[in-house]
Amino acid sequence: MLRELLNRSPDIWISDVESHFIPRFTRDIARYGDLGDRASFERLAAALRATRAFWHWERRGVHIDSARWYRLCRRHDWPGVLEALFHCVHEQEIVDPPRPWEEILWGDKTPAYMAELPLLATVYPDARFVHLVRDARDCVLSTQEAWGNTPLRTAQEWADRVRRCRAGGAALGPARYHELRYEDLVGDVRGRLAATFDFLGVPTPANAGEFLRVPENLGSARGAGRVMTGERQKWKQRMSAGLRRRIEEVAGDLLDAYGYEREFPDVRPRRLPAAQMAAYRLADAWRQLRFRRKEQGGWMRGLRFLLAR
Repeated sequence: MLRELLNRSPDIWISDVESHFIPRFTRDIARYGDLGDRASFERLAAALRATRAFWHWERRGVHIDSARWYRLCRRHDWPGVLEALFHCVHEQEIVDPPRPWEEILWGDKTPAYMAELPLLATVYPDARFVHLVRDARDCVLSTQEAWGNTPLRTAQEWADRVRRCRAGGAALGPARYHELRYEDLVGDVRGRLAATFDFLGVPTPANAGEFLRVPENLGSARGAGRVMTGERQKWKQRMSAGLRRRIEEVAGDLLDAYGYEREFPDVRPRRLPAAQMAAYRLADAWRQLRFRRKEQGGWMRGLRFLLAR
């Protein structure tokens, strides 16, 4: 949602595909050698083409030409190659851009990067980070509705990622890290967006609050062309008291930190055991595989897609 609200600005562009691959390749980039060497660049490009992000771009009609990608590199190091890749994507996602590439802020919306702020901040030392945080209980309902994910796994991963994101953001400081609550954004879209645009150093557009593209293709907000104000505190009507209590055990301190309502403030904090989390991940992976089997047209194709990163 926030991605397409920010994309309304002519000064900002964020692809509608979540990349996911940046941290893994950042940690492993030395194996590809000198990226100014065309053969080394092509080996890296081939590895990146095997990721899910490229599959999603291809499915959307975004085809990356290696020769142009190489030419667009202002520097032939990992940050330069990565920027040139997104430049290629921008050319095809935004056919008639209101601003040239050199004048815009480009970005990436991948929720899993919440746990990777220190690493990403070293790749791009001038990068700024916007963290949109949502009540853990509504996040649980959202992922359950979209993917069928196990509720307590979602709650534990929400707590782990948010803690790491807050720590990373505190280390970066307010000049590079901006945080806002989902509930505050949907309650005051234009006001909260104005603060976010100010943080990013660009003017608030006249049509702030409108989506550039429909941002959701799953869940209760699927196909929505505007901000859905009714997506708050759904947990009060749609979640059992027992599950609400278990989530507060896992994430209660963070609910307090963000000013969210608590029902069980005296519950003892509890982290889910590793074996329990592993079992939940296995069950969710099986559900994902069944979904991807239908999408990809076979079990092996679905498995290859899930193994790609």
